[in-house]
Amino acid sequence: MQVFIAEPCGFCYGVKRAVEMARGECGKEGNPATLGPLIHNPQLIDELAQKGVGCKDSLDDFANGDTVIFRSHGVGPEIYEKAEAKDLKICDATCPHVRAAQLKAKKLADEGYFVIIIGEKNHPEVKSISAWAGKHAIIVEYNKDIAGIPVADKYGVIIQTTFELARFEELLAAIKEARPGEYKVEKTICNATSERQNAAAELAAKVDAFIVIGGKNSANTRHLYDIVARRCKIAYHIETAAELKPEMFSGCTKIGITAGASTPDRLIKEALFVMENMENMDFGSMLEESWENNDIYPGKIVKATVIQKDKDEVYVDFGYMKEGAIAYSEWAAGDPEEVAKTINVGDEVEAKVIPGTSKDDFVRLSKIRAEQDAAWKNVPELAEGEKRPATVKVLRVIKNRQKNIVGLAVAVEGVEGFMPASHVELRRVEDFTPYIGQELEAEIIEVDTAKKRLVVSRRDLLRAEREAKAQAWREAKAARIAAAKEAREAAEEEAYNSVEEGQVVPGKVLRIADFGLFVEVGKGLVGLVHNTELSWDRSVKAKDFEPETEVTVLVKKIDREAKRVALSIKATQEDPWVTEANALPEGAIVKGIVTRFLPFGAIVKVTDRVEGLVHVSEIADTRVEKPEDVLEAGQEVVVKVIKKDMEHKKIGLSIAKAAKEKEKAEYSAYLNSNPELTQDLSEQLDTLK
Repeated sequence: MQVFIAEPCGFCYGVKRAVEMARGECGKEGNPATLGPLIHNPQLIDELAQKGVGCKDSLDDFANGDTVIFRSHGVGPEIYEKAEAKDLKICDATCPHVRAAQLKAKKLADEGYFVIIIGEKNHPEVKSISAWAGKHAIIVEYNKDIAGIPVADKYGVIIQTTFELARFEELLAAIKEARPGEYKVEKTICNATSERQNAAAELAAKVDAFIVIGGKNSANTRHLYDIVARRCKIAYHIETAAELKPEMFSGCTKIGITAGASTPDRLIKEALFVMENMENMDFGSMLEESWENNDIYPGKIVKATVIQKDKDEVYVDFGYMKEGAIAYSEWAAGDPEEVAKTINVGDEVEAKVIPGTSKDDFVRLSKIRAEQDAAWKNVPELAEGEKRPATVKVLRVIKNRQKNIVGLAVAVEGVEGFMPASHVELRRVEDFTPYIGQELEAEIIEVDTAKKRLVVSRRDLLRAEREAKAQAWREAKAARIAAAKEAREAAEEEAYNSVEEGQVVPGKVLRIADFGLFVEVGKGLVGLVHNTELSWDRSVKAKDFEPETEVTVLVKKIDREAKRVALSIKATQEDPWVTEANALPEGAIVKGIVTRFLPFGAIVKVTDRVEGLVHVSEIADTRVEKPEDVLEAGQEVVVKVIKKDMEHKKIGLSIAKAAKEKEKAEYSAYLNSNPELTQDLSEQLDTLK
């Protein structure tokens, strides 16, 4: 048995620094104690306690003047304030990487970013970062937490320093998809954490079994275990070497070891010692003596003949001093009773020797595994970056030792493959049971025939399918918009062609606005009747009309480029001014009222709507400097219409000529009433001839 250690493993810089600082307080005055466990390793906490550095859960447990050691996970700003207020001596063992994450979170919040912390909600490090980010920050541990993120213009993202990088990238992509906006991502994952995870992942792909050493409450240790468990079928998470048993490694020749960042070197060395001496324990020597010396060993393919069967298994002869036994579950998939019906004494079969012990009465064999080995010979490798489409059938749900679902076992190309849980759907799936027995379209993304490892994924296919649907929807929408636009433009063209400027047409009020009426004319053409074009009566407003009212309008102007049509109701009505002005022929003598004065004359109102100008020269026979010298506003005067300009709506009046007309009329009347005076005047005129 060979044992390999992933490098690096064990204490990281931050933990090592915190432990050294805590040990430095041992034996000092001030009743030194950590606020919460210094690191997530029970053995080290016990060691510190024995040396005088205790562990307290609250600052309330410290007396004034005591020494408080802030653990590597850090604390929030209010804890610093409370400790100072209590006059405690602070020994700050916060990991520098955690401290950097705290300060970056605070800076993001100060700059107006909504802070998102990706990490484990109940982890003390995450809680400390959240405290520095302010009360509005949110922690995202699972996909379901994304729904709680409020809509904001810009987001700042901080990551738990020990969080798994692949999981972080998956969550970040889902967050960006659900909450579009400006993002500033501070990748605060510790380099030491990434290095440990990468080293463990690489080694896990090369060994038969893997041991992860560290506290069960350590987040980085759990992440290490999750990573190696996905790459190595036999994986264990232990706290001490006392948990190691020989049967855990039956049939394994290469063992990998790593340890969390909070695991002391002593525990790693103890595990190494146990594993190195386990090589000489009975189970290994028995396998070697009873199998290898007779050329029978786990993994060997043998040809056998069925000699007997019972309710549990099939017994075969394969030329060895012991007979072989194949459980029905190792013969074929399906109900054992149905499988048994397909087997007859004398049938020949190829089977694979599987791990057992020399104390067994039979050598354990598997027909299924032999068939899988044969099938693996026909599975082609993948070139770098290549993917291969495949139809897979889901066999079962795979869980790790913590009963967490890690993925699905699938039948593909004659062998059993693995589909990670995050590659089944684009969304998080809580219950994978309905997938069992289903055939799914997927892609083979990894093939390792030497380790009989085949990984499949639906993620890129689903993304492509989603994008294809989205593209089809966008194209259909664009086509609908284009068709609607084309139809609208054709309708508009037809509508514009249905009327001409200067044409009087019927219309229907569609909409009423503060500034006028929108009226439909022609075939769907809508124009505006401005308030000034509603009526000659300026008191008439748009609100006086009702929708659907039929009106007659004049098409004043059509602007196709600006898509505007100016209409007028007023233009279809007779101008009251013109009517009243027509009733005032030139030469007419009428009464009027002086309404106002101009420098060159007076304005006189002669009807309700008609006013005229009495030029200063037409006020009297004598020279008048200013009209107000002889006239008063409101004064009634008699005027003669001396000029009419209907086009410009101007009327000239004369008070002087009206007065002369009056005198002439009076004189004529006088002569008519005294005819003898008319005769005398005639005779006098004749004499003058």
